[in-house]
Amino acid sequence: MLLASGDHILQRLKAECPSVGGNVFSTADLADVAEQAQTAPALHLVLLDYRPKQSVGPSVLWDETWCVVAVVRHAARRDRAWSFAEAAAPLLREAVLALSGWCYEIVPGDAARLEAVAGPRPAFSAGFAYFPLAFRAVVSTPRSPGYPGVTR
Repeated sequence: MLLASGDHILQRLKAECPSVGGNVFSTADLADVAEQAQTAPALHLVLLDYRPKQSVGPSVLWDETWCVVAVVRHAARRDRAWSFAEAAAPLLREAVLALSGWCYEIVPGDAARLEAVAGPRPAFSAGFAYFPLAFRAVVSTPRSPGYPGVTR
C-alpha cells in the first residue's frame, strides 16, 4: 500500500531507538515548530521520494525512499562538526540497526523490506546538526477493480 510504510517506520524507531527518549517525529509533527524550539536529540522521519518501479500483473511496485534524520544540539565551541557527529553517532547506530533489512507487513499479505540507500548530506545550523539516513522500501498497490484487464 503506497506510503503506508511511514507509520510502520515511525513505530519501529520509537520502539527500537532509546537514545532519543521517544523523540521520534513525522513531518506533520514538526509543521509548526521553529528550529530553535525543536526537541533534540530526536529522529525525524521524512518522505524523500516515491516512484513507480514496475507493473506486475494487476499491481504496481513502487520504490519509496524514507529519510531518518538524527537531530542533535551541541554547545561545544571548539570543533562543532566533530561534537555534532559524536552526539549523533548513537542515534544513527540505533536507527540503522532498527531499519536496515527490516521486513514488515504493510497490510495482511503485503510485506515490505527496508534497505539502506544513499541519502542527503549532513547539514549544520546555529546550534543544531542534521544527520540523514535514507532507506528504500519496495511496496505494491493493486490496480482498482474496473481497470482494463483486472477482474475480481
